[in-house]
Amino acid sequence: MDIFSQQITPKTLTTQVGSFEQVAGIRQFRLDDGPQKGGRLIQVRNAAGLCVDLLPDRCLDIGQVWAKGIPFAWLGPWGLPSKGSGVSMDTALGGLMATCGFDHIRQPVHHAGHDYPLHGNMALTPCKALNVHDVPDQGGDMTIEATTYATAPDGAGYTLKRRITIPFERNEIRLEDEITTTPASPVFGLYHINLGFPLIGKDTNVTVNGASMNACLTPVDSPVQISPAPSEEYTVSIDNTTARVGLDVLCNGSELPWLQTYRRAEDGMNLFCIEPVTHDRKPRSELLGQSAQETKPSQKISLQFLFRS
Repeated sequence: MDIFSQQITPKTLTTQVGSFEQVAGIRQFRLDDGPQKGGRLIQVRNAAGLCVDLLPDRCLDIGQVWAKGIPFAWLGPWGLPSKGSGVSMDTALGGLMATCGFDHIRQPVHHAGHDYPLHGNMALTPCKALNVHDVPDQGGDMTIEATTYATAPDGAGYTLKRRITIPFERNEIRLEDEITTTPASPVFGLYHINLGFPLIGKDTNVTVNGASMNACLTPVDSPVQISPAPSEEYTVSIDNTTARVGLDVLCNGSELPWLQTYRRAEDGMNLFCIEPVTHDRKPRSELLGQSAQETKPSQKISLQFLFRS
């Protein structure tokens, strides 16, 4: 395998280093300043030059990601604060991926006597159970597993079991979610993938299974665009030919049958979002009527991120 431009096997690598931590591993921190003060952070590094920040106080969402030193995620001026006084999805949205749902997605609403906040209650909820599996002595996958419990305004319980896998020698993140509801309730999920400089710029191209989606980079009527996703597996590719960086997001149309995008191109923002989502952009009351026939006690969703730099 190619490890820092050298062809070497993990077994041979053990003869060249005192510890695998020299080239790959997992470290856990508690942040000490700014709006993120007190929040937990898990940083995963691998032998391909991938560095991933995971956020246990935000249901194990993905913060900044660097591939060979190049940042991929968009960050706002407020950083990535955890749940606390004055913190909402308005001020906390950022990082490579924020989980929206699973009781509600999109704009806040008042429905059936309850107030549902912007993008639901899961994203800013800390994990209650966390397991970290560091890199094996002979190389292999690093895995982080977390369980997060959130309660909807109507009292329904949502349990998220999340597993994030990062291979030892590839610029790749695999995410597997299982969402269970008690009592059985609709699952609304939107995966807010937030991309910025240098991936996003004037030379950026976006495709879905090879078909151009560049119109979503310069929307005319609304910064939000949505369309049905391909029915089976599909790949959203974002490439910047000048910066020579790219990202593939692999999704499953049976799990996330809609693809939404969001673009803010003004100075000081330069944000482009890929948002695989379970439901169309319609009022909550209409979506609930559609989802009544779809309600299951549990639902599985997976995503895969492939970075090129």
